Amino acid sequence: MNPTALFLFQHLILREENMKRILTGERTTGKLHIGHYFGSLASRISLQEEYDTCIILSDMQVLYDHLEDEKSKMLRKHVYEVLLDNLSVGLDHRKVTFFIQSEIPELAELTMLFMFLVSVARAKRNPTIKDEMQQTGTDYDKMNLGFLSFPVSQAADILLTKAHMVPIGEDQIPHVEQTREIARRFNSQFGDVFPEPKYLISKFSRLPGLDGKKKMSKSLNNAIYLSDNEEDVENKIKKAYSGEGHALSIYGELFGVTLNDRMEIFKPQLADAINDFLEPIRKRRKELEEDQEYLRRILDKGKERIREIGAHTMQEVREAMKMIY
Repeated sequence: MNPTALFLFQHLILREENMKRILTGERTTGKLHIGHYFGSLASRISLQEEYDTCIILSDMQVLYDHLEDEKSKMLRKHVYEVLLDNLSVGLDHRKVTFFIQSEIPELAELTMLFMFLVSVARAKRNPTIKDEMQQTGTDYDKMNLGFLSFPVSQAADILLTKAHMVPIGEDQIPHVEQTREIARRFNSQFGDVFPEPKYLISKFSRLPGLDGKKKMSKSLNNAIYLSDNEEDVENKIKKAYSGEGHALSIYGELFGVTLNDRMEIFKPQLADAINDFLEPIRKRRKELEEDQEYLRRILDKGKERIREIGAHTMQEVREAMKMIY
């Protein structure tokens, strides 16, 4: 190895050793929208310079409420869609570790062990579970165990990597609090293994939808996607709700367009500003999506790294629990 390459290699190792780690990611249910950008992706771009950033593509957690619909049949496609959106907005795979949840068997093992630390009553008290029940119209008698325990699975995602911080939307606070509880209980019962992660809340953790509802959402069909073309954006803004309590003023603030009471003027200006913002993202996405092998190499590199981290964590867990035979 020549001196320059050796210096860069040593600098990279030193950088990773000195950086604290974050864990963030998405359930892979399809393409991401501008709500995701301002809610999480924008902060990831800056955080990747300061933190050892790990981004999980949570394919298994799609199944707790989509096992019997089309999304369960499109997991592979959606994993790549989410990866493309992350890369297209400016996340650098040389600084960020991307990995697929189902490709890390240590996550399943740790989830199983954590389930023994959480009572059914505690799982039911998680307010996000109740919110999801309302949105999906289910109840405890019809709920699968994966649905009830997905906050435990998320705790395993975070703690396997020993993340110090988790960037989240405000609605995800209960999940991180439960993760902290699980870490405390494990450490108290078996010895110090896990850090208690902190959370970082985005300023725009919930961007309102085009229809005036409180949240932009794929399932509500009220979103502008990062991959939408110019015509799609123009049509969506043209049809967007502009009555009392509309969200267009917030969009104007985000994209630098002053709200005008004359919607026939304001809406085209807003659409133009959004398209100007999305154009380099669309261009980068088109370049990337044509090289599936390149995307797979990024995921393979991430899998290898997280499995190495996970193996080390699980060794500590087994030793603490006296499960070394």
